[in-house]
Amino acid sequence: MPLTVTPYAFNNATVSRVNEVGGVYCLLQQTATPDRFNILYVGLSDDLHRRLLEHYNNPPIKGVTHFHVEAIPGALARALREQALIREFNPPGNVHHTR
Repeated sequence: MPLTVTPYAFNNATVSRVNEVGGVYCLLQQTATPDRFNILYVGLSDDLHRRLLEHYNNPPIKGVTHFHVEAIPGALARALREQALIREFNPPGNVHHTR
């Protein structure tokens, strides 16, 4: 399933309004082209509100300006969606370096 982004500003006021539900989220960076965003990081959580506040206070990658969320019930469905988005977009924040 493709990603249709609904970007929200990555600030305390907006993040604080996210519901305490399970889902998948993307941390985004706005580009010079209006309405275009680079996906910097994809994650999942059983509580989007808590997780996004954690990232707001300690971002996993520099340059985050916006975020996108998809409420998805069920741990397996969230894991599958997260994996699909990471495979499709290869976000730099999800790259794991190995020796």
